[in-house]
Amino acid sequence: MTDDLNIAEMLGEAPKTPDPGFRIDVLARVGARARRRAALDRAWRQIFTFTLIGAVFPIAQALGLTWQSAQPLVLTGAVLALAYLFAALTIQGPRPLLARSRAVLRGV
Repeated sequence: MTDDLNIAEMLGEAPKTPDPGFRIDVLARVGARARRRAALDRAWRQIFTFTLIGAVFPIAQALGLTWQSAQPLVLTGAVLALAYLFAALTIQGPRPLLARSRAVLRGV
């Protein structure tokens, strides 16, 4: 990205003389485009996840899964989630968790 003509391909038009403002403009637009693309990816991932979660319950009910038969699966999932949380806290240590809670307390 050292050549104005190369940068102009990203924006669409090149200035007649070398212009540092043009380079800043291009970088700002490229950054904004990347942020929008990342936001769209996160939004689609969230929509897909919640749609999948919402579809699990009607499908399970249609297959005849009752709470009594699903209770061992739910209990196993809860134990695995707690084990994952414990492992993550053990690996990362309590410092990030404490830093967040201190930041929350400072804000109050």
